Amino acid sequence: MSERQLIVPVSPLLLDRASAVVERALAGTRYLAGALDALRSAVRSPGPDGRALASMSGDDLEGIIVFGIFGGTSGAGRLHFVAVESAARRAGTARAMVDAALDALRAEHARFVLAELPDDPRELPDARGFLLALGFTQESRVDDFYRDGIALSFLRRELDRG
Repeated sequence: MSERQLIVPVSPLLLDRASAVVERALAGTRYLAGALDALRSAVRSPGPDGRALASMSGDDLEGIIVFGIFGGTSGAGRLHFVAVESAARRAGTARAMVDAALDALRAEHARFVLAELPDDPRELPDARGFLLALGFTQESRVDDFYRDGIALSFLRRELDRG
């Protein structure tokens, strides 16, 4: 992450630019529409169940994360998605956004965070490895959930109270 990089809430003024980042990151996948819906909801009606953060380097918006607390739960965080511009990948951008989201969830007394991941290595080739590298572990899996051969994996990470 560069020294000039900041993690900021996605405001309505940034929504079009944030949507464009998500569109480029998920272009050609079956998951684009759901990610855009989650982003729009988190920006238009931010609350405990959905908020969006952006990684900014100067005036450039490099990445988006949407996260929150599962509605009706006590301390169950949720990672909706992370999207990063191709030029900013492998530079710590996604990790910095996840760290900021986890810090926000800890501040809200979340005990753990779940990522519901379409286990689709063709359309989301780096997603599983990224989450595993951040300390997430597979908690459960529903085979053939999205379509034949594409499971829904639930990856969990405990949140320390430190």
